[in-house]
Amino acid sequence: MEKRYELIFDEVMVKQLKKAAKNNQIKKILSKMLDKLEFIGPYTGNLLDSQLFIYEIKNKKPPIRLYYKHNATTNEVYVFEFEMKTSEKKQKQTIDKIKFKTSEI
Repeated sequence: MEKRYELIFDEVMVKQLKKAAKNNQIKKILSKMLDKLEFIGPYTGNLLDSQLFIYEIKNKKPPIRLYYKHNATTNEVYVFEFEMKTSEKKQKQTIDKIKFKTSEI
């Protein structure tokens, strides 16, 4: 099966992936999420912002959220970061930070 979408990682995500490589369970979960994103594309997750095309993939156990943006013209998916869900306030702060980043792209 060939991948249809190219993943481009934000510098925050690269740091997080290096850190996550130490935890085998998280590494496997992220690997599955990213593989799914490469093959299925942006519609793997839920749309958070329809103007900026920011999406989120959720995992229940452990509660991990992965944030990304799809560029339809180039078929690239910009992966921003992932987080362990802790609170609604922290999630909102993360989404606001990503919205600010995407407005600069």
